[in-house]
Amino acid sequence: MFEHLLRRYEPSPQEVLEVLELHQLSFEFRQEQHYREALEAHCEEHYRLAQQHQSDHAAMQREPNFFALFWRKHP
Repeated sequence: MFEHLLRRYEPSPQEVLEVLELHQLSFEFRQEQHYREALEAHCEEHYRLAQQHQSDHAAMQREPNFFALFWRKHP
């Protein structure tokens, strides 16, 4: 009665090849997407850190330099 359900579908070699190619493409796409997201996060962190360093440097330029008093040579 249900013999047609018991028969297994055997794909052709061409169909298998197409499925494997699609799988490989999707894997490479996800890998590239992950790489680009990681690169973008790294760049954003780099720019944020550079901005913080510039702010710190500007603040240090406004502060008096007390160490210069100790490093000057006295005649």
